[in-house]
Amino acid sequence: MTDLVEENKKLKNDITNLRQAVADSNTEEELVKQLDVLTEELMVRRDEVLTLKTSMVDQNIENSDQWDKETMTDLDLYLYPPEYLESLNEDGELMQAYLTQKETNRLLEAQMQASKKNSEFQEQELRNEIAALKEENIRQQKLLGQNLQLTPEARIEANLQHEITRLTADNLDLREEVENHEKQQRRLKKQIKILMKRQNMQGGDQSALTPDAGSEPSPKDDEGGPHVKTKDDRVFMGMLEYRKEDEQKLIKNLIIDLKPKSAVNMLPGLPAYILFMCIRHADYIGDDNKVKSLLTGTINGIKRVLKKRNEDFETVSFWLANTCRLLHNLKQYSGEDSFANQNNKQQNEHCLRNFDLTEYRQVLSDLAVHIYQMMIKIMESKLQPMIVPGMLEHEAIPGVSGGARPTGMRQRTQSISDEMGGRYTLNSILKQLSVFHSIMTTHGMDPELVKQTFRQTFYIIGAGTLNNLLLRKEMCHWSKGMQIRYNVSQLEEWCRDHHLSDSGAIQSLEPVIQAAQLLQVNKKTEEDAKAICDTCKKLSSQQIIKILNLYTPVNEFEERVSISFIRIIQARLKERKDIQSTLLLDTKFSYPVTFPFNPSSLQLDSIQLPEALNVTFLRKV
Repeated sequence: MTDLVEENKKLKNDITNLRQAVADSNTEEELVKQLDVLTEELMVRRDEVLTLKTSMVDQNIENSDQWDKETMTDLDLYLYPPEYLESLNEDGELMQAYLTQKETNRLLEAQMQASKKNSEFQEQELRNEIAALKEENIRQQKLLGQNLQLTPEARIEANLQHEITRLTADNLDLREEVENHEKQQRRLKKQIKILMKRQNMQGGDQSALTPDAGSEPSPKDDEGGPHVKTKDDRVFMGMLEYRKEDEQKLIKNLIIDLKPKSAVNMLPGLPAYILFMCIRHADYIGDDNKVKSLLTGTINGIKRVLKKRNEDFETVSFWLANTCRLLHNLKQYSGEDSFANQNNKQQNEHCLRNFDLTEYRQVLSDLAVHIYQMMIKIMESKLQPMIVPGMLEHEAIPGVSGGARPTGMRQRTQSISDEMGGRYTLNSILKQLSVFHSIMTTHGMDPELVKQTFRQTFYIIGAGTLNNLLLRKEMCHWSKGMQIRYNVSQLEEWCRDHHLSDSGAIQSLEPVIQAAQLLQVNKKTEEDAKAICDTCKKLSSQQIIKILNLYTPVNEFEERVSISFIRIIQARLKERKDIQSTLLLDTKFSYPVTFPFNPSSLQLDSIQLPEALNVTFLRKV
């Protein structure tokens, strides 16, 4: 190293002498050539010196930026005197070389670590693959050994089972990939929404900086800035998208936790529309499992609510209306010609594309019948205590009976209907019927179903009234017949006021009407007997004879029905063929209920989701 330094100094002196010689001599060209050669040799020597310096620094300098002369040994001072070190570190070349080498070592170490990790990862993957191949090989060998021992039929079945297992495993892998892609898609969608919100906020800030001249100040939000609404120009297809993991939340918020009172100000049948729009999206993407799961969850959710609140008329009416609406939607958008002929062009575009839900329509229809029966039972339980006091005991026309009781009968003060005393009257029945009707119309129940409901309800009222009349002798007289007829006329008027004249409700009261007429008509001559038989066609022979036998005058102006007149009636009634063989009407009888198709004119893409439903996780499509 010392020789190289001395030679370097010598070469520098030679260069200086040559330059002076060039300036003095005439052989300029030759000397210039010699100078170039020497310069190149000098550069080569200099590179060698730098390389040696770098190697020397790596061996003798550790984590230090300066030389520490105090820690140098005598040998170091002898080999590297201060003058030599100063010449060696001329222009900071030594420190620069050290830092360069240090950075190079760091990069090489990082590359080596990365390469090591990569090789370890690849090695682990290969090991896992080898282990999987070994397991597959062992399983194949076992399967082969078993197949050799099986009959041909069993061998085929085993092969099929093996293929099913393999396809199931592949399906699970593909599902996992799909889930990963969906997660990535949701993450990207969230990022897009965040970017769109930022862009909208930036747009709002720019508009806030340049308000129109003369415009009124806009309302401020909580942060003091202007409230900006983004105009949404997207065209919706009348579908609602939801994630599979949000299905239980959808059923909980839309069915189980939804109270009918909170839905009063909403669109009638809104839960049914929302559920169908979710079904439409599952059909649109061809996900049959999603369709089955949602429909099954909806039916089970409705059953769960009704089991919990089976005595609440509002809840039962609400879900009967929504079940029927969902049933109508499945028919209207099924694509069948018999249901689609009343749709407009846009509604026909919203029809289901991939799946036939006829079987689920039948399940919903059976569920609707069950809910209807529950509702009739609730209505009967509320009306039953009112029927006898309101229809028989209460005197809606004061003074007709003059407060007199039939001759020979005890005073029954306990059963006299007195509304001031807290007892039921005819008005109580009318008010209860109005409450039922108001709730059903508020929930958007089909008009035809409302008519069938009140037809059954009026039958219950009429049967209860007639049966009690046939069992109570003190009720069978002329003035009570007039009271009963008046009460029935009030029910008829109520039907007309609520547009139920063609529902069959009034016709279900005909046995009571004819019983009241029987109490009022003359009962003496054969002509009277003929008129009674022609008029009382809805009463059975037993009922007519029973009322005549029970007829008891309340004063001296009335007469009992003679035995001879009753025999005349019996002789005439022998020619009749009564449909009913019992004396009392069957209070458990019910008319068959039907659900006529009732399409909706509402466009699915115009439906809005209220915040009160807590279904913000649904996305319009």
